[in-house]
Amino acid sequence: MLNLVATRRSTRVSGRCGLIRDRKFLEGARVAEANLFHGEYYVALDDVELSYTVSGSGPPLFAVSAGWGPGSSYLTRGLAPLTLDFTLVSIATRGSGKSSRPRDETAMGSADMARDVEGLRQHLGLPFIDLLGHSNGGAIAISFAEQFPKSCRRLVLVDSQLLGFDGSDATHAILAKRHDDPRYSEAVSNFRSATTAFDDVSFTNWLISFFPLYFYDPEANAQKMADTLDLPIRAWCAEKQWAIDRRPSAAQVDQLSLITAKTLIVVGEDDFITPVPVSERIRDCIRNSRLKVLSACGHVPWIEQPTLFFKEVSSFLKVPLEDEKDR
Repeated sequence: MLNLVATRRSTRVSGRCGLIRDRKFLEGARVAEANLFHGEYYVALDDVELSYTVSGSGPPLFAVSAGWGPGSSYLTRGLAPLTLDFTLVSIATRGSGKSSRPRDETAMGSADMARDVEGLRQHLGLPFIDLLGHSNGGAIAISFAEQFPKSCRRLVLVDSQLLGFDGSDATHAILAKRHDDPRYSEAVSNFRSATTAFDDVSFTNWLISFFPLYFYDPEANAQKMADTLDLPIRAWCAEKQWAIDRRPSAAQVDQLSLITAKTLIVVGEDDFITPVPVSERIRDCIRNSRLKVLSACGHVPWIEQPTLFFKEVSSFLKVPLEDEKDR
């Protein structure tokens, strides 16, 4: 029986992350002037105080959390192996983690959160960034690359959502296959009984009740993921973001061609919530993109296929870009 309860831990890191070390590795020497330091920080952007955490050393890599309330601690902890080669800047989206809510609750869409990423880039004085987004964080990263193509150098989309694209046929097929599997059967029923409760505890309990569905091997990996989360999840964020992102105007498919960043797309073959056809559509619409499908893997590849995942991401980020001089 899984004990799906995450412990609350501090994400504050002491010490200094000095100037970027390897300018040849970096290609864009201008980014070396960022002079990032380890720690947890806040930046005022319009009416939002955005929380972000800096760890590691090397070229900066921004990572944006999902916008529906989990905060960014799961990225800081789960992506820690990348800090051997990169300075990881983990961003808690507005309203989640330690970031404040906007006064206007209609400003909680993924596009608004993408504009916060741009605000942080400007605050840090970076000419452009490499950005990683997971799940709904992928949709936020897509919006950033669409709205600010000159600000996004590389894009890493991990089991990404794509607003306005319907991957439900693939999701239903996976759920049907898992319905009679004792590892998943209860979780399938819980997922299909959508919650109407939007207090933090009830919403978190509902999500945890179908947590096994996110994994190819839930018995081995669900608790590992739970241990990286800070609970409860902010239900207010989910309620507000989902309402805005469901609007037809939030759809992203037609704007994918605006993305100029070199893009790596990674997805687990057994991901039920953002299944493979979603990533295939992203690949088909971003001209400078590559798709890697990981077998025996669900929605969280750094948990289920860490060796392959980190090798793929690190290698992609280290390859020099031919057009670097034009940035």
